[in-house]
Amino acid sequence: MSPATLDINTQIPCVQGMFGERLLTYTTQIKPKHIPHVLGHDPRGKNWKRLPDDLYSIYKKIQRSTSPGRRDSLTAYLEQRLVSRNMIAAFPAISIGLTEPTEFKPFSEDPAVGVLLVHDRGVRMVLDGLGRITACLDLREESPQGAELVDSIVFPVTFYVPPPGTPPLSVTDLGQLFVDFNFRVHRVPANVNLALDQADIYVSLANELSKESFIKDFGGMEVRAASLGKKSTALVVQSVLVRAVRGATEGRDFQESNLASAQNPNLTDATFKSELHSIVEFFIEIQTRMGEKWGARKDLHLSAPGWQALGVIRHDMTHRGLELTPSERTQIYDTIAGMNWSRSNRDWADKAHLGVWAKPKNADTEQVVILGAGRNNTQAIIDFLRVETGLQKQLEELRPAQSVIQNHPVVQNHTSTSGPL
Repeated sequence: MSPATLDINTQIPCVQGMFGERLLTYTTQIKPKHIPHVLGHDPRGKNWKRLPDDLYSIYKKIQRSTSPGRRDSLTAYLEQRLVSRNMIAAFPAISIGLTEPTEFKPFSEDPAVGVLLVHDRGVRMVLDGLGRITACLDLREESPQGAELVDSIVFPVTFYVPPPGTPPLSVTDLGQLFVDFNFRVHRVPANVNLALDQADIYVSLANELSKESFIKDFGGMEVRAASLGKKSTALVVQSVLVRAVRGATEGRDFQESNLASAQNPNLTDATFKSELHSIVEFFIEIQTRMGEKWGARKDLHLSAPGWQALGVIRHDMTHRGLELTPSERTQIYDTIAGMNWSRSNRDWADKAHLGVWAKPKNADTEQVVILGAGRNNTQAIIDFLRVETGLQKQLEELRPAQSVIQNHPVVQNHTSTSGPL
């Protein structure tokens, strides 16, 4: 039988529910490879032009073709979670809309549990989950390993169907459900998302760092909070530490958004342990030299821009090609640890241009008062640290050599990975 048609009833065990008088719902479980059979067509965007004109126009009107990036991120999710890291993984339910009423045969012992008979009439289309379906069907076709992985999962599926004896649903009705499912949602606050997200590799590294002595012994890490409150005894909040990790592994540009992705990341499943060890070593070197001053919560090294700046300095030392000698590394650690990080150090205003020198409200003495955007504050501390440690000069000396490499005929068409100073 052609996958584009259904000549007989497809019988699907389901549990019946309802949403008011105009919709019945049926929930079930379906393997990805069976979705085209249930729909009567392959819903992937690459197949839309092969569909009947009416169905093509419906998909074109109310659906979104899955971009390669979206598909790749979903397949990577399955491969990383279920194979590389052996973690739990799941997709939300797939939603399928049917325009025509559909017969349901309940089991005698429970009228809400029975078999849904999907007929070859009306429109059956994906309302939510097209990206998930596309990713799984594409991955299944790529290799035997991909097929084995996809066949190890089952989609939870919900059908939305008009009740028997009522008018069919229109394409506009299905379009409204699509809008409801995809746009009438409230985003989870970023700090809550980070607290719950165990899959993001940068969050995972930050969580591992929080167990180390330079954080654990000085108050630990606070999750779910966007910033440290006045009564908090924690050393850092999770969201700030994640930004520090992103800067420490991938550099300054990668720090500005938790949604950014690196083309050739330094932090991968294969490098996780080595990156963790190296970042721990960096902070321990500084904390050991600072002693109890490390835990001074009001000082700038423990501010949000301070943590992020230190992360970028670690990236400079490790991933910019400087090839620092042990004595040069020691000098950098000594300089950072020996700095006066208190807000009463006028260099933060006069040399670092971090803010203005003024007397804050309810304060007895003048100090640097930080103003402006967080991005600018972080960059000001980075620039100051680079000058004070000598990294600025070394990075500038590295640039001509990198320029020569970039202009070599073999690599002139490639983009430099050195990143901005």
